[in-house]
Amino acid sequence: MAEDTRPVVVAGPGAVGTMLAAHLQRNLPEGRVYLAGSATPSPETSAHLDAIESDGVSVHGEAAYKVRPFVCRGAMDITASHIFFTVKAGRIAEAAEEFSKMAGDGTITTVFSNGLDVCKDLPPVCRELGVVRSLVNTGAEITKPGRVNQFGALDVTLAPEPEAADDASLVKRLAEFLEPLGIRVHEKRDGKEAEWRKALANAVINPLGAALELRNGELLETPSAAVLVDALAKELQALVDAEGMALDVLEIVRETARATAGNRNSMWQDLMRGRRSEIREVTGRFIERADARGILFSAHKSLYYRILSLEKGSSSHDAGGDERLDIEGGNL
Repeated sequence: MAEDTRPVVVAGPGAVGTMLAAHLQRNLPEGRVYLAGSATPSPETSAHLDAIESDGVSVHGEAAYKVRPFVCRGAMDITASHIFFTVKAGRIAEAAEEFSKMAGDGTITTVFSNGLDVCKDLPPVCRELGVVRSLVNTGAEITKPGRVNQFGALDVTLAPEPEAADDASLVKRLAEFLEPLGIRVHEKRDGKEAEWRKALANAVINPLGAALELRNGELLETPSAAVLVDALAKELQALVDAEGMALDVLEIVRETARATAGNRNSMWQDLMRGRRSEIREVTGRFIERADARGILFSAHKSLYYRILSLEKGSSSHDAGGDERLDIEGGNL
């Protein structure tokens, strides 16, 4: 089969999207990567895109380099070989409505956003072509317009869309595209388990780190925080057991926190910037499942409402800008 040299689109120019687009631009010889944001970006994101257009993306951390992917605001009249959605879980439907226009025959649609059941928000045109549920296992943080810090090597998990037909061939095709570009790839056949593993870690690390203003590794190193990690993991374990899944929640959380120890998680970053967090799509959906099963979830509910109160109390909260597609769903 001839190599597909059509453009690659990363929809969502936040930390994870910028990191991914920069890595792809650096390693694809054709230099055909587009970092796509909303047609009407917030002032903060507009400044970020302007900086990338004028001077490129500066990446620091695992490696130090600068590249200049193409920037687009809204969909363009091109057909992509791959569309990577890195927007927040709550913005998937909106982003897909805009950027699915750039999908065509053979396009692989990939969803990197946090949360449970996020692929269900994609339009039929994307799901009919096939969807890969992807999870980024590497932390990232934008420190100023055009600059992103990367915490560790770029590492992703790929799986079929949860509760959809097992399309191992689509996952394999995406792995074969990413691995030669220097991305560590873990292929999973069970999309639900892969999604849950990531969501379980997010549901403990992200809101707790945001509420306590602690980096991921500090949640394990700070005795008072470690007690809360254990309590949150215990509640989630009861839900996991009820779902019939063989997962050790506390071990998943500890392993993720250690692997991304220096990272300031995306929920904390959102609160710092006055943005809408992913607490509804992460913790909120676990609460719904726990309530349906009659499982006590008091620690998570307390943390859930604490994050909501911090959102409302942010002095820089922008009720318009935080709803736009340019706000990406940083994975850790």
